[in-house]
Amino acid sequence: MSSLKDAIAWSGPAVVILFTIGRPDSRLEAGEFELSGMRPDQVRFYEMVCEPKEREATVWEYDLTFEEGRLDDPHFPGYLRECLRNASAHAEGIAWLTFEGAFHFDHLFTDDIADQNYGYCVTGDEPVVVWDLEIMKSDRWKREIREVRSVLDRDFPMS
Repeated sequence: MSSLKDAIAWSGPAVVILFTIGRPDSRLEAGEFELSGMRPDQVRFYEMVCEPKEREATVWEYDLTFEEGRLDDPHFPGYLRECLRNASAHAEGIAWLTFEGAFHFDHLFTDDIADQNYGYCVTGDEPVVVWDLEIMKSDRWKREIREVRSVLDRDFPMS
């Protein structure tokens, strides 16, 4: 786990980056990340904008900051699963976890950045969090990420 922890906390405090794609009025409030008895130390959010608007959906980024040692809590991956479940349901779309610098509209859920995603949830499905860098490099993980891409293309087609 330490290598994933290092990747999340590479620039100082541990910042878990969660994205959602879904309905336009889908922004979550900071308090909605208080789940399973845990909450981030700080929440920042940003609307991601692409011109021209390629999909009939809105993408939100949530930067969830934690004291680095909290990532060692054995319940932390479960907390992230609940965050994904809540965020995807609220967006009526997809929520995912990724490393800083891994976001680009053209590369959402593609093989070239599959190993930069460590969790996802499609509304109504069970959330998945991978807390192991080796699994994130596997062909199985790439297939799972491709399946999420097929949901993206089906539910939020290009305009």
